[in-house]
This record gives sequence, C-alpha cells and structure tokens, in this order.
Amino acid sequence: MNNGTANINVPIGTGIQCDDRRMCALCSGSIGEEALMAMHRLWHPEHFVCNGCKKPIKQTYQIADNIPFCIPCFAARFNPKCAACNETLVDTCLVALEKHWHPRCFKCTMCHKPLPNGEFYTVDNNPYDLDCHWAVRLDKRNEKMEIRM
Repeated sequence: MNNGTANINVPIGTGIQCDDRRMCALCSGSIGEEALMAMHRLWHPEHFVCNGCKKPIKQTYQIADNIPFCIPCFAARFNPKCAACNETLVDTCLVALEKHWHPRCFKCTMCHKPLPNGEFYTVDNNPYDLDCHWAVRLDKRNEKMEIRM
C-alpha cells in the first residue's frame, strides 16, 4: 500500500487501482467508522449540515443549487406562502386568483366562512361568497355615487 492507494495483483494488461481513502467532503479529513453518504460524497456526520439552520442533517433533505437544506429550511426558503395567513405551504395548496392558499384559509374575504362548493366571486382580486360579493359591490357603487354628488 502506498499513499492510501491499494494495488491489486491481476494479470498483465488488466491492472486496476482501488482508492481506499475515505475523506470528508467538507474538511477533507479522514473518515473513520461513521460516515454519511450524501450528494454522491462522504461526510463526517456532523459536517453534513443544512445551509439554513446550520444543524446536521440526519434524515431527508433537499438540494438547491447543489446546497443541502433540511426539509423545514427548504420549505421556508423556497415554498410559496399562503395568501391569507402568510405561512409556508408544505403539503397541499390551492391556487386561485394567481395566489397560493392553504385549503383551510381559502374563505370569503368578508365573512370568513368557507366558500360553498369552492365557488367564489372576486372583487379587487379577493374571493367572496355570493352574498358578500354583492354587498361589497353595492358598497363600492354607493361610494362612487357619493363622490360624484
């Protein structure tokens, strides 16, 4: 063995070399018994960290621009936010009015009741149920009439 490279005796013309060095992708230090394989490289377990919270990644992770993130940090940075509550959307979301919503948050803007059968009417790019839609439209119409008088 020479400089971390093992030579294996095989018939002439078919020689191969096997590199047995196990080096951490972050610190280039030798890896002992515990190693983590991620992103096609070996790491000391404490060196494979989330780019967001800087904590070691021990389970599932996401990659953006070849940079690892734990799932919560990835979601907080890259997932859309709910138009109503401004929380990060993680599982299911509803897209309406060119906005993203939690299904539980997609309600009438005025009375905050769920929209029956998912039907809604818009005023100023906000969802309303039928009754509130007409109330808002009439209020807006009355405001315009008051301004003209």
